Amino acid sequence: MVRIMTEKATRRTGILVYRIVLATILLGIAPGVTAQILDRPVAVVRLTETVNIGQREIRRQVELLEQQMGRELTARNREEVLEAQIGDVLLRQAARRANIRVTEDEVNQAINAQRQQLGQPVSDADFRRIVEEQTGLSWEEYRQEIRTRLVQERFILDRAQGRFGEIQEPTAREIRQVYEENAHQFTNPAMARFEHLFFDLRNRDPDRERELRQQAQRLARNLERGTATFQQLMRASLDDVNYAGGDFGYLIRGDQTALERLGRSFVETVLDMEEEDISGVIESNVGLHIVRITDRRSPRMLQLGDPLLPGESVTVRDQIRSYIVSQRQQEIFQQSIETVLDELKQEAEIRRFPENLDW
Repeated sequence: MVRIMTEKATRRTGILVYRIVLATILLGIAPGVTAQILDRPVAVVRLTETVNIGQREIRRQVELLEQQMGRELTARNREEVLEAQIGDVLLRQAARRANIRVTEDEVNQAINAQRQQLGQPVSDADFRRIVEEQTGLSWEEYRQEIRTRLVQERFILDRAQGRFGEIQEPTAREIRQVYEENAHQFTNPAMARFEHLFFDLRNRDPDRERELRQQAQRLARNLERGTATFQQLMRASLDDVNYAGGDFGYLIRGDQTALERLGRSFVETVLDMEEEDISGVIESNVGLHIVRITDRRSPRMLQLGDPLLPGESVTVRDQIRSYIVSQRQQEIFQQSIETVLDELKQEAEIRRFPENLDW
């Protein structure tokens, strides 16, 4: 639901959002002295200091956008790229003048949020490679651009703070309308909740691993013969350092994180079991499990009052309400960007050379 709604919002907001993202994430500013001499100016901007925006940098941005969009940018699009660069320069200088600061923790949190948007776990090295390939920036340049974006956002938010208190709560009609337009997205996939007796095989030497496998098979035979119950073995795990017993929670069909961590064979075996079934020894990517299914649910469409997942307090209605409020906050933020940039452009000295946008 979130992904599709975000795509709709991006289409409604238009190129302003795209050019602000471009300006605050991908752009490099203030070319060196030699580049200024050899490069044709497209604009000269001064709020607190003079910055020359050269044709080479704008051309690089245009070419990058054309690659991403799969089409040639129009003359109007090139002007929008230039305006994005001018806005970026003004916001940087205005935020610096206002002494806006962000911490290293805030930068790390923003980077982790972007990393999570990839939708699957990636190593530190792979994430850095993705960043460098997609942005053309080194890792340190990327971190600096994230820091700059956060500073700019904080500057805008400080200027717009009063307006966020004016946001109206979504009505029941608005919530229902969003639900009905996106009802097919509000479904729970098949899932199973289970308890397990777990033997961790990670970083074990061969002899120790053999001992644990033998004990797991012994416990499984005791369960099959009825000489021990699952609950008895769960309690016994409290005094046995060889294995742990506990509630795993819900395993959800299609969960890529679970597939990566546990392995497809383990996930499919568990999801094929029925409620109250007890398995033999099943091996995952991390160890050995003896599983008892405590709850099994087939796919179903959710109603407004249903929790998003079993055992959670957040309902479909709650999520839609949060989505609508978030969209209204985003609209205020975008309007505030336009207002602040208009004010800064009136205050600043800006000279444009549109003839140099033609190459």
